[in-house]
Amino acid sequence: MTLNPEASSNLSPVLILAYKRPDMLEGLLNNLPRDRRIYIHVDGAINADYSDVQETKRIASQFKAERPSDSIMLLFQASNLGNLGSFESALQWVFSDEDRLILLEDDIRFHDLLFPFMDWSLEQYKNSNRIFHINGLSIINSFPGRNRLFESYSCRPWGFGTWKKSWELYKRTEPIKDPKNLFSLPIFTGVKLTDTFKNKWLDRFTRLKNGTDTYDLSWNYAAWVNNCCALAPRFTFTTNIGFDSRALHTRIKPVFLRFGQKFKTQKLNFYDAHVVPFPSYYDAYSDFLEWGVPGISKGSVRFFIQIYHLAKKIKRFVVPLYSFSKKTEQ
Repeated sequence: MTLNPEASSNLSPVLILAYKRPDMLEGLLNNLPRDRRIYIHVDGAINADYSDVQETKRIASQFKAERPSDSIMLLFQASNLGNLGSFESALQWVFSDEDRLILLEDDIRFHDLLFPFMDWSLEQYKNSNRIFHINGLSIINSFPGRNRLFESYSCRPWGFGTWKKSWELYKRTEPIKDPKNLFSLPIFTGVKLTDTFKNKWLDRFTRLKNGTDTYDLSWNYAAWVNNCCALAPRFTFTTNIGFDSRALHTRIKPVFLRFGQKFKTQKLNFYDAHVVPFPSYYDAYSDFLEWGVPGISKGSVRFFIQIYHLAKKIKRFVVPLYSFSKKTEQ
């Protein structure tokens, strides 16, 4: 059976989180489709950001004035809620009327196929007890095999889809107590986690426990605690351009973005509804591109791990040989 995400008639609403980057918000709004409801949430200003936030609000209001009044909804906060507070306020607002959404921050850019993919996925997996979140981002540009959809432990924040049911699970999730206990959660039963994986995520969740103001870790934590995964596409539909001085956390472009991302331009057909279960080579390869080493080792991942270690051995042999050859030529 062939499943084409463009065939979906369920148009999911879009939630946009904005703050003090009016130029980025304007660039995002100018490229949004005109066939669906748009919710724009602008956080309140702190003193130093007042003029930029006012300009962001003006851009949002102008966008609403140019569209049908019932298709654009605005919520401007009077005080600054921060990254996590803004996220929670915005989701509570949208889910008071909707049962699903596509979330974009103002610095996210996308391929046109993002929306049909999200519409299809949000409808296809709306009753799943396993899928918590739909990734728009894949950091893998080229990938062998015919599989198109994967379960992933990583709920990536750079453009994603989710449901009211996930939001309700999030609200019922107790705050993190001991990050070291995360790796014994049911989602990781039978999964061999490398020291790199444990160290990376222990550092992230320790910062979360200590009050780091970021929603993506809280969201990913809720997925893990509830034994849920993200649905990850083989090809990326989104990227991020917000790495200047106005960024809240990430001001250095990640390694996997430095050589540019290639959007898949052809129409995507999903060969069947099969989703490759976690853990798989998808996460192993993604971790490798992001960290330089794989994060998990289980099942089909082992072949990739073997190739990785073989490549390291070859590198140790080839690099000295190449250096010796160069010296000989000189």
